[in-house]
Amino acid sequence: MLVTKMYRTTLAVCLCLALVVTHAESAKILSIFPTMSKSHWIVGSTLMKHMAAEGHEVTVISPFPMKNAPPTYRHVGIEHTRMLEDMMDKAFERIDDSIVQKMLKLQHFVNAIVNTTLTSPEVQALLHSDETFDLLVLEIFFDEAFLGFAARFNCPVVAMSTFGASPWITSLIGSPMPLSYVPHPMLSFTNRMNFWQRLGNVLFAGFNEILKRYMFDPIHERYYEQYFPDVPRSLEEMRRHGVSLVLVNSHFSLSFPRPYLPNLIEDIKTFIDQSKHGVIYFSMGSNLKPSKMDKQKRDDVIKVLSAVKQNVIWKWDDDTLVLDKKKFLLGKWFPQDDILAHPNVKLFITHGGLLSCTESIHHGVPIVGIPIFGDQLLNMAKAEQSGWGVGVAYTELNEQTFSKAISKVIGDESYVFNIKAISRRLRDQPVPPMELAKFWIEYVLRHDGAKHLISAAQDLNFVEYNNLDVYTFIGTVVLLVVCLVRFSIKRLVRCVFPSNKKRNHSAKKRN
Repeated sequence: MLVTKMYRTTLAVCLCLALVVTHAESAKILSIFPTMSKSHWIVGSTLMKHMAAEGHEVTVISPFPMKNAPPTYRHVGIEHTRMLEDMMDKAFERIDDSIVQKMLKLQHFVNAIVNTTLTSPEVQALLHSDETFDLLVLEIFFDEAFLGFAARFNCPVVAMSTFGASPWITSLIGSPMPLSYVPHPMLSFTNRMNFWQRLGNVLFAGFNEILKRYMFDPIHERYYEQYFPDVPRSLEEMRRHGVSLVLVNSHFSLSFPRPYLPNLIEDIKTFIDQSKHGVIYFSMGSNLKPSKMDKQKRDDVIKVLSAVKQNVIWKWDDDTLVLDKKKFLLGKWFPQDDILAHPNVKLFITHGGLLSCTESIHHGVPIVGIPIFGDQLLNMAKAEQSGWGVGVAYTELNEQTFSKAISKVIGDESYVFNIKAISRRLRDQPVPPMELAKFWIEYVLRHDGAKHLISAAQDLNFVEYNNLDVYTFIGTVVLLVVCLVRFSIKRLVRCVFPSNKKRNHSAKKRN
């Protein structure tokens, strides 16, 4: 049980290099996990709990306090708002919104996260204190204004991503993201894109960059100037040179192969035991509320789950649903990692979030995914391409499609075989992921921010980074050479073979 608890988050912080763990001297670490999604906090806070257990003084800014925290772990509270809950209440209703509409609505989310964090009284008290910190560990999720904490306390930054290697992460360290085979995380493409998909990927990446530059960046600039007025470095400088290292909850076993820079590091038991034919675990994550599903779709789901021979553990958010207690175990919260670790769990029905997919792969449990938003479409595209899951679009969710997906995954042993193989690859790492994450945090502390890891790409603009000026110059030179050669050949031809008019004119003169 202890082992599975540890792996719950160690697997979410996977890096790519095998190194020997060396402990740094005790340091003061400030960490910020501002997202009002508890699953995001679980990833970061567990790492910080381990750092505190190593003897570091850890201060964590988040909406969620930790129970039984180590003595050197301090919580700085962020006041809750209902913004995320309101968004999740309407998530099923807005399933038909285009990807462009969903991106545009993120503006309110970005503003709320930054404003709620920076205006919280405990955070304000910390900002106006005379405390010092040696390192900032920051969850990067549309919150670049918080780089101001590092400028305020004059310390290096280790960023964390609970959203994979997104463009918002790679841009902070100059890590390449070739759009020809690296799909944008908000799209459902795989690494095998045809021409039209590559075109869509490029256009959406451009749209994403425009949105960031003209909609999100001004929000961050405004809050940065307001709450960090006297810091020595601008937000743009912090974006380019402030982040020393990024910890990404990804791994080549989970995602598509892609290039990385070196600083881009990825009472229930009784119910399960007594289930003769095994158990299906159903959870739509920590934020989505299944009670908000369309009633017809909910009834179809219940009808299908009532008909399968497996018992069902279902994460349900209220007390309105009454089902056969011998068949269904309902609860508002379950220890998901421990459930998936049980050998009697045959299938995981999920929204396809990255953390849920990571846990399902680690424990070798195939999935049926009902993606709703964000990277869930991309994750299900990976699952289907790799043969360890089947996706059902929410708009197409009914008794027939849901039953077909469950029957396909449970009835075909290849899904279990494939996910077990991927699980072995994920587990086959030279150093436990948590130890590797701790090593890199302490590495940045030992080497004064590890500025030597920052890529020179951070000093280049878009034209320079993509060598557009070089290609333009080469093209111009080639064009000039071609034109010169063509012009020279024409002159030579005219000299060697004068035109008929000139010959006739010369003949008339002689006559």
